[in-house]
Amino acid sequence: MDTFKIQRSRLYTEAFLPGALTRLRNQAYVKIVGAHNNDLALADVDKDQLLDGMRKFLADWETAGGVVDEGLREAVRQNKVVVQAPSEIYATPFPLLLKCNRCHAIDFYDPRAKEEQVVDAIKRRISDRGARPFVRCKMSGCVGHMVQLPYVSVHRCGHMSAISVPHTARRHTNIGFKDEGGSFFSNSFTNVETRETLGKALQEDCAGCRAAYPNAESKNKRGTPITGGDAYQSQLLQYIALSQSVGALVSSVHSQFKADGNAIAGLTGDIAEALASAILGIAGDREFEAHLQQVFSSAAATEDDLLAIREKLAKKHRQRAKLEVLAEDDEDLADSLAETVRDIAELEGKLKQAEGRFKAVRSLIPDDDTLLALISQRRSLEAVLLRHDVRARPVQEAIADTADVVAREALEQQWSAVRDQYGVESIAHIPDLLVVLAAAGFTRERKRPNMDPSAIPVQLNGFEDTNDENLRGKSSVYAMSARTEALWIRLDARRVLRWCVSHAGWESPGEAIMDDIHAAHAYLLRHSPALTMQPGEVAAESRNGVQVESAPFHLLHSISHALLANARRHTGYDDKSLTEYLLPMDLSFVIYVTSVQNYTAGGLLTLFQHYLQNWFDDASRYAFNCAFDPICSDNGGACNGCLQTELGCETFNHGLSRSYLHGGTLGRAGEMAISSGYWSDV
Repeated sequence: MDTFKIQRSRLYTEAFLPGALTRLRNQAYVKIVGAHNNDLALADVDKDQLLDGMRKFLADWETAGGVVDEGLREAVRQNKVVVQAPSEIYATPFPLLLKCNRCHAIDFYDPRAKEEQVVDAIKRRISDRGARPFVRCKMSGCVGHMVQLPYVSVHRCGHMSAISVPHTARRHTNIGFKDEGGSFFSNSFTNVETRETLGKALQEDCAGCRAAYPNAESKNKRGTPITGGDAYQSQLLQYIALSQSVGALVSSVHSQFKADGNAIAGLTGDIAEALASAILGIAGDREFEAHLQQVFSSAAATEDDLLAIREKLAKKHRQRAKLEVLAEDDEDLADSLAETVRDIAELEGKLKQAEGRFKAVRSLIPDDDTLLALISQRRSLEAVLLRHDVRARPVQEAIADTADVVAREALEQQWSAVRDQYGVESIAHIPDLLVVLAAAGFTRERKRPNMDPSAIPVQLNGFEDTNDENLRGKSSVYAMSARTEALWIRLDARRVLRWCVSHAGWESPGEAIMDDIHAAHAYLLRHSPALTMQPGEVAAESRNGVQVESAPFHLLHSISHALLANARRHTGYDDKSLTEYLLPMDLSFVIYVTSVQNYTAGGLLTLFQHYLQNWFDDASRYAFNCAFDPICSDNGGACNGCLQTELGCETFNHGLSRSYLHGGTLGRAGEMAISSGYWSDV
């Protein structure tokens, strides 16, 4: 028995959750078998939002070519996943196959013995002689100590066991293990007394893998060093969380959507029109939230109430005008002003619902298909509701609030350059973004799925706590929340549409549409289905080749990765400390710090205030070529030397290309050519 303390963040990023193998500081190898839950740490984790995130993660995993354990899928589908925040973890020694450090004889390899029996047998052999207890060697006359043999057998199906001893070797009494120090298969079993080789180190077939993949005989046998990293790969899900009240509104919208038969009908049609109006910027985000609250309060305004609503609205507007003047000299009136603003949004929502004024969006999006795609995606609602659910500070507000004249002019100059040269509509800094980190499951052998249909798929397995009898047979998800900082960047719809027409093969809709930001945004949504999909779905849609209609999505995604790769110089955060959250229907993305502690160094704020233009300039130069050119450019323009990231990509690095930024060919076979990139003029 021993106790160790580890950092909370290491639970998720290293091998410390059920099913994992790890090496302790006392040099013992152990298997994690369970965790003790800390309910207080789950206070900011909304289970409904977490389950929505889990469903998306599982869908994206399968879309990317992986498979999901049936037990985990069913638990998520039925909302029966156990959500926990570990405060203690429990481990047991593993593997239990021991080898003498002197004569190399092995012991405790009877495959019929249960794990508990083996542990008891090992305990009986512990000697307390000397400064440190040890397990005695079974060989007569040997004074060696028994140590764990650091190899295990792992399989794609999630099964793990100690390595098996060949039948040819078991006929002998004293079996040794000869470790050559290379791969597992270069090792062998020997006769300790005669040094004769009794058999090579080779695993027996895994019954599960053999049934699922009968044509992969050699791959159904696997042995690997514990320290090799193949035995356990934790799969992390990290997402931006809405406040509980706003999250409840999102759940209500989806419930109504299902009640209306997953179609644009009844209240769903009205909500979809309001959502589209808010995404396009025709309606405000607070106005949209007030409209949702009014819809679900069953107290919709009638024609008889219109006059009273207009009178109240006019009065509130007059009150707001007075408070705005007074609040400049009296900070105590700021709360009253904020309350008045909320009242105005609620009254405008009632008025629009009664008058059906959200139907005006039909002039820009007349088809039901686009509205249906938007309302069916949780992320569409997040793109609107997140705007005021966090304390986002736009760059224009930062400019106005900067007291120093020189600093204000410098920031204004940088913002003008970024806006005009790089096609950005807005940038905002978020100081207190609520981020939830969850361990969705684990894999063996490989970290990521493979979209190659001829490859054996990577299986995602659920966590099972075998230490707690109440949790046996149930799938667990381990989660924690933290407040962190972020930058929210939105592209200019007019610039994106003009680029698609001029350089990505799109037909021109006319100058009137391309010059109007609302009309341009609506046109992009209608003609690029990828913008209304979940990012993982886009990867599946374009699996068979480059699609012209998906260009706006991949442009947005490539810009996000170029900025991620160049943030370290100005923030101190490397690419593993930052990650993205794509909001394609909003033509925006959020870059946030992946810290799982409630502390950040403020690097993104420093970048926001002083280095905006330098950041974009660096990203543009970085994306112009790659260290692996010409190979990289000849094979689609993206690799792990430029745009691809090791962690946090929502499409598993699919569809990225530097060609979207500076021109070139797309796809390994050059399926499409970009004559000029979005940043080529820079």
